[in-house]
Amino acid sequence: MNTSRDFFLWDYDSSLFPLRTNRLLVEKYADQLLQFMQEEHLTPDGSFHNQHRVFATKRGWFLRPTIKLDPVAEFFLYDFVYRNRHLFQVSPPDTRRVYGYRIDKGEPIPILKSYSAFKKAVAGFRTNRQQYIYFDVAAYFNRIYHHDLVTWFEGIGADKDDVILLGKFLREITAGRSVNCLPQGIYPSKMIGSSFLGFLEDSNRIRCSQTLRMMDDMWLFDNEEKTLIDDFLVIESLLNDRDLSINEEKSIILKGHDPQAEVPPDLDAMKIGLLRRRREALADLGDYAEDTESEADELEELSSEEQQYLLSLLRRDDVQEEDAELVLTLMKDNSADVVEFIPTLISDFPGLAKRLYYFCSGVDDKSEVAEAIRSFVSSTARVTEYQLFWFGMMAEGYLLKTPQAGNLLLALYDHENATDISRAKILEIPEKRFGLSDLREEQIRTGHSDWLAWASAVGARVHAKSRRNHLLKYFRKSSSMNRLIGEFVETSF
Repeated sequence: MNTSRDFFLWDYDSSLFPLRTNRLLVEKYADQLLQFMQEEHLTPDGSFHNQHRVFATKRGWFLRPTIKLDPVAEFFLYDFVYRNRHLFQVSPPDTRRVYGYRIDKGEPIPILKSYSAFKKAVAGFRTNRQQYIYFDVAAYFNRIYHHDLVTWFEGIGADKDDVILLGKFLREITAGRSVNCLPQGIYPSKMIGSSFLGFLEDSNRIRCSQTLRMMDDMWLFDNEEKTLIDDFLVIESLLNDRDLSINEEKSIILKGHDPQAEVPPDLDAMKIGLLRRRREALADLGDYAEDTESEADELEELSSEEQQYLLSLLRRDDVQEEDAELVLTLMKDNSADVVEFIPTLISDFPGLAKRLYYFCSGVDDKSEVAEAIRSFVSSTARVTEYQLFWFGMMAEGYLLKTPQAGNLLLALYDHENATDISRAKILEIPEKRFGLSDLREEQIRTGHSDWLAWASAVGARVHAKSRRNHLLKYFRKSSSMNRLIGEFVETSF
């Protein structure tokens, strides 16, 4: 990996709302994007655009509020962190280990690789230490304070101009909002978030014999309970100094280690075996679950007995989300047996929309998938922005040749819960049929400079040059961002 462009493209598929518009611009127009930043955003009179608020769906119906960065702002953050990657190298003593979220020897460390090493270390120390504490930070990314991030960046030795630039970026993309200013779901933000908590490893007031941390998940180990309690109180104080707090529901103080006691009594041997087929049990992955797609390729073929067991999990009256996720991960090569459950998986587990996108790519009967989505979206059921976006990804990826494609695209675009970002997903699809040409032209002619117009311009790449360039001639005059995207489409396709 030699450039920030490579960094962006490496991480693209792992992001929460991976719009093709951003990828195409970075992939084909990276040098021009960097020049545009210098001329439009990084001058004394320039500024970043206020970014669009989005909501990714987590387990259950919980939402993760964050922002979707425009192509320039998003590439800026990757470039900014990549240029400063040397500042994110961790070198605490072995008794203060930190896992993940850095670029090592020129390559970003895959999150699952770090998570696997983290969990193995936790398991080892839990066996060898008499006392330990686990905690995480409540709503961590949503509560990081803008000024604290800037102060931290200056403290780790960043160039003065870059310190000012980080403050400018965080301030302007949120229109001056002081908290929840760091975009979620992309690797450079995770590098910043992980490194920001480095004060926990730096503090000499923490005396326990061993700490292990990955992002805001942290374990403290020692043989003395008093030492651990004292450290826990110190950590709470250090976090409070930065307006952060411990998640009380998850934080626990454990005494001794009894592996059998930690296995739920209703977890049978077959399920334990299936969970062990993965590097980590899916139920424990939490926020790392979004990065697990590549793991399915490493699994051995399921036996007939294991396949039947997994299907039995879906036949239960009260299917659990972790079971559904396990099935979608392990049964990708046996997708025909799961197809009948897709309507239920769609309606009951909004947080699995991205997992369904990967799973359904291997389903032979794409028409059945398209009909299940169309039926759900057209019903009175609650549909989230995250689902609408990933249904759009499915439509573009492998449903355009199905008989339901036209009705499905229209249902996604016109849904009462559709947002600018989910509609942009539809508009950027390079397809002339189904009335998409008219929808794009309508947005391009508004004179607006927003996601609907930008995605429409990029989607128009499918048209003949004469028609496309005539349409973009006036689109380009509305704003500097429109000019950038219009020139990109005209010269790259």
